[in-house]
Amino acid sequence: MEQAEQDVLLDVRDLHVEFRTRDGVAKAVNGVSYSVAAGRTLAVLGESGSGKSVTAQAVMGILDSPPGYVTGGQVLFRGTDLLAAAEDDRRRIRGAKLAMIFQDALSALNPVMTVGAQLGEMYEVHRGATRKDARAQAVRLMDRVRIPA
Repeated sequence: MEQAEQDVLLDVRDLHVEFRTRDGVAKAVNGVSYSVAAGRTLAVLGESGSGKSVTAQAVMGILDSPPGYVTGGQVLFRGTDLLAAAEDDRRRIRGAKLAMIFQDALSALNPVMTVGAQLGEMYEVHRGATRKDARAQAVRLMDRVRIPA
């Protein structure tokens, strides 16, 4: 069944990513396209090294550049092309409206900060909360999953 255009939250069109190294250029993502509608889930499957993580990093705007570069395509979030948007605009969307859950916990959390501080930072940066309110939100979340704050 076709999803109505207004229901599409994320629309990735013909995404291309390459890595430039001393040894040359490696195409990591070559023409990936998909859409995710409100209330729907998308699974991306593939062998190790097939470009799943690179695709997700490019969509989120967190691709290490250099050496990785998005060389083509569009990433539309609610109609806004994130690839063409200013970094400040992308930062406002990332975390507040669009987020990524990392597969590897070691890459998801900063080992020199407490979990509570990292949760609080998210509320400060992406939601504009004061430090006091951010800490209260972090404590509330940790209480919900029974992690001592």
